[in-house]
Amino acid sequence: MISLKEAEKILGKFHFNKTGYIKIEESYGRVLAEDIRSNIDIPRFDRSDIDGYAVTELLDEYILIDEVFAGDNKNLEIKGNECVSVATGGKVPKNTKYIIPIENTVRVGNKIVVVSFDRIEGISKKGCDVKKGDIVLKKGTLINERNIGVLAGLGIDEVKVYKTPKVGIISTGNELFKMTKDVNSKTIAEVVKKAKCEPIFLGLVRDEFDIIREKIIKASKKCDIIVTSGGVSVGERDFLPKVVDDLGKILFHKIKMRPGMPMLFGKINKKPIFCMPGNVVSCLICSYVFLLPFLMRMTHRTYKRRIIKAKLSEKITSEPDFLYLRPVKLKNGIAYPIFKGSNIITSILDADGLAIIKEHELKKNEGDTVQVWIF
Repeated sequence: MISLKEAEKILGKFHFNKTGYIKIEESYGRVLAEDIRSNIDIPRFDRSDIDGYAVTELLDEYILIDEVFAGDNKNLEIKGNECVSVATGGKVPKNTKYIIPIENTVRVGNKIVVVSFDRIEGISKKGCDVKKGDIVLKKGTLINERNIGVLAGLGIDEVKVYKTPKVGIISTGNELFKMTKDVNSKTIAEVVKKAKCEPIFLGLVRDEFDIIREKIIKASKKCDIIVTSGGVSVGERDFLPKVVDDLGKILFHKIKMRPGMPMLFGKINKKPIFCMPGNVVSCLICSYVFLLPFLMRMTHRTYKRRIIKAKLSEKITSEPDFLYLRPVKLKNGIAYPIFKGSNIITSILDADGLAIIKEHELKKNEGDTVQVWIF
């Protein structure tokens, strides 16, 4: 039996670095697996920031020699008293030093008369935004809509991202074939989706060693990560520890934590397997404590537990060396324990988080300050 910190250290040794290319239209929420460098200058040419006249020196009057609209690719040059009408975003002629706003001028035939020098605009130089070869998005960037806009602006159609792990979910227990509903696979699947991974439900399995073994073998071939529920304690029909030991290696079994003590973690064919307790509250809490941060890291995302402080509405007792996590309802800075048992689903239905009673704390009295891990 190990502590939470020891378990997290073991989990931290696993990595998932498979990559692939996808269209930028499908990349929202994915993580870049390589730096993105610009293969062009942005802007690609010196461009006007306003509608106005491009000039090379400040005079009272100019001769209009041409005009440029956004999208035109004219290679013009001006000198002396010449000017060119340039629309916003238009390519400015060679030698342009100033853009005189059109509203500060009067046009008479092909002559442009300046009536005010109150506002003289500059130009956006080629590459002032992004230079060719610059890193515009770094490896590990979580792609958002702004990033996609940048990629489109660079003319990039596909990006290399970390693949999404496929998580196989198996529920075990003879009772699931009778009157008991399968709750755990549904809650595990939602935790998997919360981590932006792909849940794959592989079905219900009876408490029989050979059947469980065969199902786990198939799961290890089809999925990147396996999560089971039930059959992990010390009962006569708790076969998961034997199956994992037979097919791979148990890395830890049983944690100094309640609820969730029976949880097992191992590897089969180099793939991680989580064996969660069958009790619904224990299963969900283990999924929050271990599975969610593990999957977030596998998808190269940052995970940080949100912990606040609150005062207990009543006394909570624990046992030596065990971390106690008690579902609580929060209201006006008060934490109200609502735990009824690890097999009672309403114990967590209305919970806002888990009150943390650390290993060295045998009890917390009414009014004591306690840390609460918010879901």
